Amino acid sequence: MLDASSPFLPAPHAEALLDVASRRLRTAVVSCELTPGDFVHEAALAERFGLGRASVRVALTELAAGRFVSRHARQGWRIAPIDGALIGAVIDGRRRLEPTLAAHRLAEPALSTATALLGMIRSVSGRTELAALATARAAERQLRNLLAAGAGVFASDWLGEIWDHSDRIVRMLDLSGHAIPSADLGELVAALGAGDGDLARRAVERDQKHFADAIAHGFLAMSAQPARPQARSARRGRATQSPLVTADRPIPPSKEKQS
Repeated sequence: MLDASSPFLPAPHAEALLDVASRRLRTAVVSCELTPGDFVHEAALAERFGLGRASVRVALTELAAGRFVSRHARQGWRIAPIDGALIGAVIDGRRRLEPTLAAHRLAEPALSTATALLGMIRSVSGRTELAALATARAAERQLRNLLAAGAGVFASDWLGEIWDHSDRIVRMLDLSGHAIPSADLGELVAALGAGDGDLARRAVERDQKHFADAIAHGFLAMSAQPARPQARSARRGRATQSPLVTADRPIPPSKEKQS
């Protein structure tokens, strides 16, 4: 067993730098600050964000494990494109994981915090300017994280990964001018506060349908816009196709519409 003096453990300062790089690059990817489909290079990212080259490489490797980026020889790292395959995987992942939210009761003080977050989301409901959308999206994610805390460590971590992908999809629609409405999690919070698992599961299913339908409508609207320029290799500037939604992988409709 390794103790604190083991040479195989990173020094506290080095560990802190790795955490900073991991959080910063994940935020840049999820917020679409790093454009989906584009190629980036470690040195350029280190300079842009004021990070160490080694820390950037570790952070990118972690993001690759979560399918947020992929490494390409002689081209750099590619930010995962947001296409039909990704959207379908996210919808399917949420359908499989989110029912775990209904298996616990939401007690105080978490219930009061959830109610306050709901109020924050509703206070900017219907507004489409980016600042208002950012407020709603941040409050919604805090609320989801709060609800996931009762689902157990593993489920919470898995939900965090899938929600990061969801947030990236939603953010791209916000930036494109085709924002989708914020989720209304009031029924889920009320059901969890009352300890009603059946009602909570139905609320989860309605939230999933809302997400699937809203994403489909948002991308259909965005697909009418002219195609974005091709992405370029970070190393050689070579153009590579980077569709937000590929023609051969259309956005899958929700299961309710397929039936």
